[in-house]
Amino acid sequence: MSMAATAPLPEHVVTDPDHIVVRGLHKTYPGAQQRVLDDVDLVVPRGTFVSLIGPSGCGKSTLLRAVAGLEPYDGGELSIFGASPQEACGYKAVGLVPQTPALLPWLTVARNVELPGRVNRGAERRRAARYGMGGPARTEGGVSTAELLDLVGLADKADAHPGHLSGGMQQRVAIARAFGLEPDVLLMDEPFSALDEFTREAMRLHLLSLWQRMQTTVLFVTHSVREAVTLSDQVVVMSARPGRIHEVIDVDLPRPRDRDVLADAHLHEVEDRVRDSLQDAWEHGAKPADLVPA
Repeated sequence: MSMAATAPLPEHVVTDPDHIVVRGLHKTYPGAQQRVLDDVDLVVPRGTFVSLIGPSGCGKSTLLRAVAGLEPYDGGELSIFGASPQEACGYKAVGLVPQTPALLPWLTVARNVELPGRVNRGAERRRAARYGMGGPARTEGGVSTAELLDLVGLADKADAHPGHLSGGMQQRVAIARAFGLEPDVLLMDEPFSALDEFTREAMRLHLLSLWQRMQTTVLFVTHSVREAVTLSDQVVVMSARPGRIHEVIDVDLPRPRDRDVLADAHLHEVEDRVRDSLQDAWEHGAKPADLVPA
């Protein structure tokens, strides 16, 4: 069931104003003999940070794109706080941070961060009026560009152009830009994958600071166990061939997560639980019955 961009949410879809709901989602790419996603069920509460982790090819990015309204699917149901992905995206309730920053090189850092708000003026008012979005997950009175840049450690780069920044700095600008529109949902597809480990660690702390201020619902794709545990309220472990939800692990670390929390031995215990789950998911991969007839 691939939904057209203008189609309203079908009445039989589970609609919940406080959750992203995925029920029985499956998807097969044309010409493939195996589903990339198979009977995926997932519920993400508003205001939480949830990471998707699993082996390459398990459908993490495909699931993320389906939530973003960018990937049609063959069957199942998907709603974002009671709206279809297409409706939510049409009303700018969903933000996306890809692996590469995609900044406009002729604009300053500050102008890049401000751009979505300028282009989408009135979208927040319209979506709130129609869908009742923007409830407890949003900040009162918004947040300024200067505050966003300060939260990602780039207050002194507001007048610089992207070409004068390192890759890590550019990605921080992209994250500030995504949060600047204050979307109800922020989808992040391995945004730190091209960075060295030292820069990734710094980026995690910047992202934590920003998320703890904004409380946007985040769905985050990563291959890093440390990254998933450091950032998340829940880690969703996926198995591959076909992609399924293998286990959802609660990350029972206190927030806010400062360096002391992240240095605690319990963080390593949670990481070990995630690694064990990933190993189990790997050992219970595809079986012949999972193949789709040609």
